[in-house]
Amino acid sequence: MNINDFVITNASSKYTSGQASAQAVSKVSAATAAGLEKAEKRIQAQADVTSVQLSSFGKLKSSVSGAQLAAQALGTLSPTATSAAEKTAATGFVTAFNAAVTTAKKTAEVPGETLATVSASRVGKDLQQAISADRPTLDALKKIGFSIGTDGTLALDSKKFDAAQKSDAAGVRATLVKLGKQVDKTASKELANDGNVGLSISALNQRANTLKSQQSALASLGGSAKTT
Repeated sequence: MNINDFVITNASSKYTSGQASAQAVSKVSAATAAGLEKAEKRIQAQADVTSVQLSSFGKLKSSVSGAQLAAQALGTLSPTATSAAEKTAATGFVTAFNAAVTTAKKTAEVPGETLATVSASRVGKDLQQAISADRPTLDALKKIGFSIGTDGTLALDSKKFDAAQKSDAAGVRATLVKLGKQVDKTASKELANDGNVGLSISALNQRANTLKSQQSALASLGGSAKTT
């Protein structure tokens, strides 16, 4: 083999080797890109679910806060409150309480973190227990026109309530005050930082931030892969 043949053969060998190496790198890069894309989609899906669940808990927090305010209005009824004022407070409480119970049920049905789902369900049950657990209070409520449905919501018979006010105004007021204080106490517990609502919102926010950090890290890896 003369020098020219050697040079040609050697150059050809290097070219073939370099081409194979480039193809191998290309295959690795494509596989990496595909893996990153798959991971990005998975994390984005988790982020979307977390966002929806967090939004639902925000509504739950608002509705429980509304029920608490309505309960406080009952719990602070003064002996000088008029019959009309008491009835307004009672009907307002029924509306707010039912909204909280219904929202808790809807929140528990939102797909996502199991612990948060369980916590939402507990909120509704705890609010119901605030009324039904104390038998004397429940019996007193029934006498003045309150009733609890199978779904845990309240109803108020206006005529029965009016009749009870006429026959025993002080008794009606005492029952309303006791009801308000019991539900206020339960709502405070649910909304506390370590309560079902407060703790769930904190955990979901933390999860959302973690997923956001993972997305940023993947985006950085994706950029690095494109430059190599």
